[in-house]
Amino acid sequence: MERKREHVASAVDCYMKEHVKSQEEATEIIWKEISEAWKDITKMHQKPTPLPAALIERLLNYARFYHVLYEHGDAYTHPQLMKAQVASLFVNPVPL
Repeated sequence: MERKREHVASAVDCYMKEHVKSQEEATEIIWKEISEAWKDITKMHQKPTPLPAALIERLLNYARFYHVLYEHGDAYTHPQLMKAQVASLFVNPVPL
């Protein structure tokens, strides 16, 4: 979808151009980098910090939200992609 908008370059397009890689290679590399970033976030979240815990938790939740939002496509632009997740939270919640 990003390619249909002429004025916007996707992360995959930028990576392909900068590193002379195919779309498949660039996509795979970017997903590996995302995986490594989550490992870094997890490690840093476990270390003591002078920042308030509430701030750290809020930032971590933003990262989690955006990961879910874009994990299987652009659910921001196409909210129907989130239909199953929303239904599992509000329509069919797990009984406690």
